[in-house]
Amino acid sequence: MITGANLTQGKRADILVVDDDLHIRETLLLGLRKLGYGAEAAEDGLQALHHLQHGRFDVVLTDLQMPRLDGLALLREIQRRGYTQAVIFQTTLMDPSLEVILRHAGATGVLMKGGPFTDLVRSVEEAYRVSQGSHTHSAQGLGPGHMG
Repeated sequence: MITGANLTQGKRADILVVDDDLHIRETLLLGLRKLGYGAEAAEDGLQALHHLQHGRFDVVLTDLQMPRLDGLALLREIQRRGYTQAVIFQTTLMDPSLEVILRHAGATGVLMKGGPFTDLVRSVEEAYRVSQGSHTHSAQGLGPGHMG
């Protein structure tokens, strides 16, 4: 069984789940919290930016298609602001060219929405390790309220 305890030095990742579908948000929050992860939710990219400005997260798990600010625009804004969170996309629009585009843009992972929860947990753990490596080099001063 994969658990949040497998993470680096036993610390569990703090995850921001971003999806405009309430059922998906709630299901992911429940599953992640059950494994011991810290998890909060946002219904779109704009709300996610507010959470990122005022909280600490290691990984952003985001839908691609959302109103107001979609997942790709969210990734670009995270980068523009200098935030170091790893970003994993979940989408129903999986095709090889889309995955290449998202990874080229800086996505740490791309998952098929509704796929095995163990794949999602594995991706979160990998992304967390990536984000911890970047935090040691560039997270100075990126506490709550950092505007970038």
